Amino acid sequence: MISTFDFNGHNSEEFSMYINVELTLSSSQPDYSTVEVPGRDGDLILPNNRYKSFSQTIPVIFLGGYNGTMSKIEQVRRWLLSDTEFHNFKLSSDSGYTYRAAYLGNFEVKKATDGLSADLNFEMMPYKYLNSGLDSQTLSSDTTLTNSGNIPALPLLKITGSGDIKVTLDNQTVSLKGIDTGIILDCESQLCTSLDGTRTQFDKLYSDFPSLPVGSTKISWPGTVSKFEITPRWKVRT
Repeated sequence: MISTFDFNGHNSEEFSMYINVELTLSSSQPDYSTVEVPGRDGDLILPNNRYKSFSQTIPVIFLGGYNGTMSKIEQVRRWLLSDTEFHNFKLSSDSGYTYRAAYLGNFEVKKATDGLSADLNFEMMPYKYLNSGLDSQTLSSDTTLTNSGNIPALPLLKITGSGDIKVTLDNQTVSLKGIDTGIILDCESQLCTSLDGTRTQFDKLYSDFPSLPVGSTKISWPGTVSKFEITPRWKVRT
């Protein structure tokens, strides 16, 4: 079955480009160092408490007439080589998840008797999001959320309210002081901004950015919050 992928605002099918059936999915690895200890068998493993990004090759084929295909190949070149930033990446064969990927390789097309093909090399973050956790939810106080991934999630919080605010997530507390109309906390990118995203608000944050551990988390706050929105970003290790 021929499949496609989405990346940086486009689907590969727009360019008559499809994933070859020989796709092999790679996986991430833990980041660690080893130390040889005299008199001890084996090495001592020192974990760095993180996972490395990894390379993923996507073999593709181009379908269609030669002249039209060559024109689309030039469009693909401009699309993939436009920047080296991470963007959302989706595989039609893995429809329940969204990856984060950057295109860091070159772009070479192979011409053979059976058509045109290429090997696209992406750098992948060591996790993929569950699509079910990428939608914003409006919560009431004392709501329990269940992290359905297998690693801690770093949510996006949009809190509407004023004054001093404390939000409790089980044993974690988000402490905010002097809020005017509200605040946005992006726990993944460690950004703190006003509701319209135009002003930094780090001077109003008096705590660490929270995370959502695997399992259940009860979220509560006092009456000074008029609206609490969360995009939980459940994710699993790839």
